[in-house]
Amino acid sequence: MGRQKRTFTPRVRTTRPLGVPITPNQAPGVPFEPPFEKDGQWYIPAPLASRLHQKSAIGRTETDGGVYLTSEEILFCHWHRHVPLPSEEWFAQSVETDPDLVARAVAFDVARSGGELVVPVANLPPKRGFSPSPSTWALRWNREQNFSKEDPVAHVRWAWTTDDVNWVELEAWTADVTSRGFLAELFVIDEELDVTMYRLGYAEIAGNQAIWAMLSPEQIEDLRTGWSSRIPRGEGWYIPNEHEWPWPAIGVEHLSGRHLRNEEGLWLSSKLEETSMPDDLALYDDLMGRGVVLRPGFKFGSQWRIYDAAVGEAHAPWLLLPSERAPVNWNGACLSVRLAEGVHKIWVCAFENGSTYRYLKMQRWLPGR
Repeated sequence: MGRQKRTFTPRVRTTRPLGVPITPNQAPGVPFEPPFEKDGQWYIPAPLASRLHQKSAIGRTETDGGVYLTSEEILFCHWHRHVPLPSEEWFAQSVETDPDLVARAVAFDVARSGGELVVPVANLPPKRGFSPSPSTWALRWNREQNFSKEDPVAHVRWAWTTDDVNWVELEAWTADVTSRGFLAELFVIDEELDVTMYRLGYAEIAGNQAIWAMLSPEQIEDLRTGWSSRIPRGEGWYIPNEHEWPWPAIGVEHLSGRHLRNEEGLWLSSKLEETSMPDDLALYDDLMGRGVVLRPGFKFGSQWRIYDAAVGEAHAPWLLLPSERAPVNWNGACLSVRLAEGVHKIWVCAFENGSTYRYLKMQRWLPGR
């Protein structure tokens, strides 16, 4: 079979050459002076410094009106503000001592392409009293905000797709950022030097299904009777339809009977016998107390797909993995999120939080949308 003719136009990926601005704006009649080293930092004096800072939130201001720039800001100004690099060798020398400059420069440029203002933590004005969360690389303001008068909307961090994910640390960072009233955002840079942006938060998982505490004594007795007639099959059980099954949240109807997965049967047995819930069922128990329906998520690379209503009434809003089974690097994590969003679901990672759980969600987003 021949290859089908494609009718769409592939997206053109941005390249960022050195020595050539990528902005369509006209260059100044008198070329700008390049940044120069001052007190171990890169410096641009007034009046250019004032224009860069006031209009674009670039640099950290000095009492003499100049600004200190981070290396990623130098590259941004080179591409978009016609500012020369400090020297022809500057970039190569900078990457040799700071390899992550490549990722930060690309992330900084892409983040600002939609008009948002992204300010590295190193340049936060001390007088504004900002206290960024640990691991935060930059703060972000929306395009319509006044940087000099309004608070930012988000804390930002970045990672390569090849970097390992420390889920415990990431969840702690997200909890800290969101508790301060900010959005938690992550920019992931791939090996093509393209950026995918994610927003982290917490899923409020809840459904409208009856939970164990809502069942009547008669319903519990019917469950007990049905469970007593179970027949092992694989790791689960088959319960013939000799009695009406009173609780649709547990098991699936098939072959004139009710089929319970291993976790469903063990959880139900613990409830019926009023014994302590096994540790390996703690997450399942927490979710079952939220009025949701849990179904296997193996088709979607997750442990469960989670319904907030009866199966068949609506699609499952969430796909979930416990943190101990989450992808080990950002390549895998991004794949999981993309797969979830491809089937119109939210990818969630579960973390134990004392006697309950927190459900970290991760979703893609784009500046200006």
